[in-house]
Amino acid sequence: MVSFRTLARAEMCYAATLALGLSAPAIAAEDEPEQTTAETEATAEAEESGSRISGVIQADLTNAYFFRGILQERDGFIAEPWGEFYFNAYSAESGPIRDITLGGGSWSSFHTAATGAVDGPHSLYETDWYPLVSIGFAGNVTLTTTYYWYTSPNGAFETAQELNFKLAWDDSETFGRWAMAPWVNFAVETHNTAFGDKEGSGVQMGIAPTLYTFEDETYPVTLSTPFELGLAIDNYYEREDGSENTFGYLTFGLSGSVPLAFMPAGFGEWSLTLTGKGYYLSNTLAEANRGRSLYPVFTASIGVEF
Repeated sequence: MVSFRTLARAEMCYAATLALGLSAPAIAAEDEPEQTTAETEATAEAEESGSRISGVIQADLTNAYFFRGILQERDGFIAEPWGEFYFNAYSAESGPIRDITLGGGSWSSFHTAATGAVDGPHSLYETDWYPLVSIGFAGNVTLTTTYYWYTSPNGAFETAQELNFKLAWDDSETFGRWAMAPWVNFAVETHNTAFGDKEGSGVQMGIAPTLYTFEDETYPVTLSTPFELGLAIDNYYEREDGSENTFGYLTFGLSGSVPLAFMPAGFGEWSLTLTGKGYYLSNTLAEANRGRSLYPVFTASIGVEF
C-alpha cells in the first residue's frame, strides 16, 4: 500500500498519487463520539419500549473528509451515510455489568471528485463494515469493542482492518450541566495501515461539554463544544525517515442539535445537527494536507434513532 510519504514526494502528481496513497480511511473521527451517544440513546429507547432491537440511521454532508487527521478529500461534494443496528442481549438494574449489546454497522463516503477512482462506481470512495460488542458498567461507563473492515469500492486503496476499544463515560448524572462526556479510543491496525508503511496503533480522546440548552417543549436546541485529540502510540504517524510523530491532530468546534418534532410519531426519533470545527494538524499531517496545518470542516447531519 502506498503511503502518504509517497504523496508528499509526488505533490506535483497529487491526483494520481491520491488514487494509490490514501490508505485505510475509516468512519470519520469526528463521528465517533456522536455514534457512541446514538448507540446509548437508541438502546435506552428500545428498553423503554420493551424491544431488544434498536438502531440509528444518519446521513452527513461535509466539505472535507479527514480520518484521524489524515486528509482523504477536501474538494467537491461529500456525503457520508451510515447505519448501526443493536441487539440488547442482557440488561440489569444492579451489579457491576448493567448492559451487553451486540451490533453491527456500515459507513460510506461518496465524493463528486471521484477521489482516487480506478474502478466503478467512481463516486463511492469508501465503504466500511464492522461488528461491535458494547458492555455497560455501573456508573454509566461503556466499553465498546469494534472490528473494522475499511474497503474502497472504487479501488482508491486496499482493504485494511483495525481493532478498536472505546471507553466512554456518560457523566451527566454526576455533574449535570457541567458534564464533559469524556471518551478514549485505542485503535490497533491488524492488516494494512492508515499512514506510512507499518501497521501501528494510536489513541484518540475527547470531550463534548454542553455549552447551553435553549429550552423549548417542542424544539429544544442543545449547543456543545466538542474537542478531540489524536496521538500515535507506535508507527501511527511515521515520518519519511521512519521517526514517529506522537502528536497527530487536535479538533475543536461548536455543534448544535435540534429534534425534528414534526416527523410522524412511530417513525423514530429524528434530529438535525450542524457542526463546525477546526483541525489543527502536526507537521507530518499538514504535509499530507497540502501544507495546511489548520483546516475548517463543516458538517450537516440528519438522523433517526429507533
